Amino acid sequence: VRRAAFRRPLPGHPVDLETVADEAGLSTDAALEAVDLIVSVGMAELEAGMIVGMDGLTTRRTRHGLNLDHVELWTWCAYDIVGIAAALGAEAVGRTQCGACGRSIEVVIREGEPESTAVGWLPDESCSNVMAEFCPSALLFCSRAHLDELEDGPSHGAWRRPGHREPGRAWPVFLASARSMRPHASRSA
Repeated sequence: VRRAAFRRPLPGHPVDLETVADEAGLSTDAALEAVDLIVSVGMAELEAGMIVGMDGLTTRRTRHGLNLDHVELWTWCAYDIVGIAAALGAEAVGRTQCGACGRSIEVVIREGEPESTAVGWLPDESCSNVMAEFCPSALLFCSRAHLDELEDGPSHGAWRRPGHREPGRAWPVFLASARSMRPHASRSA
């Protein structure tokens, strides 16, 4: 279900549950049960019986834009901009805002490789709902200096998880080669 639903929004439109069920070889009821479970952990979005987002890629406007092969889409967090394009080995341009100053950041991805000087903050805590708990803290910054300003105890509203008194623990990550994120093809001798 996840694989079928993830690829369907690539043209930029939500997909109906029946289409995903058919592609996954499941009954509509079984597909709905699977999607409901995926929604419950924040890895899918369902609106009026239509799947609008799956595994970080969405047709719903968010603060993280992604032009993927000339189709305007959005992602749930800044890291999804790089991760999704890398996983697909795609040409893409992502747009987000600096987690400190709000300045616009553009990330160009060519053949799955990011071309950016942005740095990121990647939460290292486990969570029960990706969209609600992980994504609000997985941010990019326009400079290392802006990341360093917040690294020792961020107090910016986006850093606090709902229901938590203290910001989540996290560690800084420079945008590494996205190629290292994709599975390596087996090499024959």
